[in-house]
Amino acid sequence: MTFGPKRVLILVVTLATIAPTPIRSQSLRDGESYVGKAGEQFISEQEFLQRFELLPSLYRDRKSQLETAKLELLYSIIAERLLAQEAEARGLVSDTLFQREFGEINALFARDQLYRDEVSAKVTVTQDEIRNGIAQAQRQILVSFLFFGKEEDARFIRSRIRTVQEFDRLQLDSTMLASRDTATVIWGNAEPAVEEAAYVLKPGEVSPVIMAGNGYYIFVRTKVVSSKFFAGMQPGVLREYVAEKIRVRKERVRASEFVDEILRDKVGYARPEPFKLVARAFIEVFGREDRDSLVILTLERSLGVRKVLGATANDTLVVAGNTVWTCEQVIDRLMSRRFALPRVEVKNMPPRLNGEIKLMVQQELLGQEALRRGLDGSPEVRRQLEMWRSAYLAEMIKGYVADRVIVSDAEVYAYLKSRNGQEVLPRVQLRELQTGTLEEMRNALADLESGISWENVVTRWSNDENAKSSGGVTPPFAITARPPLGEIAGQMRVGERYGPLRAEHGVIYFELLKKESFRPAGDTSFTAAREDLLRRKQRRTLTLFLAQIGGERGFATYQDRLSKLKVSPIPMMTFRYLGFGGRMLAVPFVQPLIDWLEVEPPTTKIFP
Repeated sequence: MTFGPKRVLILVVTLATIAPTPIRSQSLRDGESYVGKAGEQFISEQEFLQRFELLPSLYRDRKSQLETAKLELLYSIIAERLLAQEAEARGLVSDTLFQREFGEINALFARDQLYRDEVSAKVTVTQDEIRNGIAQAQRQILVSFLFFGKEEDARFIRSRIRTVQEFDRLQLDSTMLASRDTATVIWGNAEPAVEEAAYVLKPGEVSPVIMAGNGYYIFVRTKVVSSKFFAGMQPGVLREYVAEKIRVRKERVRASEFVDEILRDKVGYARPEPFKLVARAFIEVFGREDRDSLVILTLERSLGVRKVLGATANDTLVVAGNTVWTCEQVIDRLMSRRFALPRVEVKNMPPRLNGEIKLMVQQELLGQEALRRGLDGSPEVRRQLEMWRSAYLAEMIKGYVADRVIVSDAEVYAYLKSRNGQEVLPRVQLRELQTGTLEEMRNALADLESGISWENVVTRWSNDENAKSSGGVTPPFAITARPPLGEIAGQMRVGERYGPLRAEHGVIYFELLKKESFRPAGDTSFTAAREDLLRRKQRRTLTLFLAQIGGERGFATYQDRLSKLKVSPIPMMTFRYLGFGGRMLAVPFVQPLIDWLEVEPPTTKIFP
């Protein structure tokens, strides 16, 4: 793989105790209204609507609770902003982890803006193109074709065909990688080269050799019929559909031209020897799979690849402009991209792996070019980045708080004593369905709705091997475990279902099977008690910390504006598709944080 010339991640309660008195809404300087304020930062209607509509939430489909859901989300965003401001005040913006993680988000948005500037903005769709596209879309072309794997074979055969009759009589040599078949060319669904040739082909004509997909075609038109699909569309809908199809195709061409141009003098490559070792390690680990037809790079498999590589995992594998990635870093990136391969193609790992790494390097170089042009400073990009910056800083300060919470042995023993014989900590048992992608989850849920059993759906769609063997049924676990699943399940009733929800290893949907009180009679596990108590103290400390900084920095909700906002009761997990490839959550996830509203702020500083 070469470039350049040289190298070829909802509580339902009453919010009343210390919530600020609602005041009348105001407007931002640019005329946009806002619904809340955290410290010196305002929360606009636009941001609130995006984060409400584009993220899932428990019980949002109950209209009677919709206003409560809106208020809970607003307070959670306020909490996020308060934490972010505190993180900045404590200098966490200089933390290496924050700079690396937010730096990648910064580059993603800049690259997306580069696509808008250099591709979308430079593509136009004319009225003549739309009219011609509508005319073609109303017809389907039935063709008979010859397919060849090699160009020379296709051109040799084409030179011997002068008429449709000769095309029909032609007997293909068995030594050729060739076949004869028929197809229906539907406008907008075929390969552009095939579609273009089919729609201009006249009766009695034989097409030239057409390169498309992974081979070469020669075809003749056999029949033209009216398209039932397009005929049923309203004129306005048809026009919009056609215009969008044309634009997508023209953008694809423009993007290819721009990438070739901009990468001409860039340096990006994978080092041959480490690449060979990585490919062999992937083949060994993926080759162990003997159940699923599609092998996905899960956390378990990525750890297996690292183990095979040994010390080589720390070697430099990729150079992309001013960035270098070790083998381990490339494996992490491939895992985050849900790299997968059909089991029958594991032997073709090197070219597939090379193609994926090549795309990663292209995107990295394009991101660097976008940052060089300062596109992360454009107003729209800055507005979007502010949400992500606050979310990342909030997570940083949560870690800061958690790292400073400790439990003594005396506290653990006292905690164990207080639990004996008491129903303190509920435990839940779930039936889970976890898939690799949202599309797979949609298909799996469709199977469930059609009456297929959970066990069969899990066997077919789950990417969790342990879940397949148990039919998706988990062992009972404490509601403080497996956040946020334990907490969510703790608020549900037996038989209720929740999801889909983005999880570490894919997308998850679950049903609450059982909820029971945890009686730890005879269970005096000191380590387990310490971990449970630590989680409780961390959550309590964060709650008190939020109450304290909220009192210090101040916050407000403008409920006249909030109550007027029209929102959808349908929870969704929405992704943003990025220019030049890739996707991410459309907006940062909002962790429900409202407990801090019901506690009295401490009079002494929790942290200096």
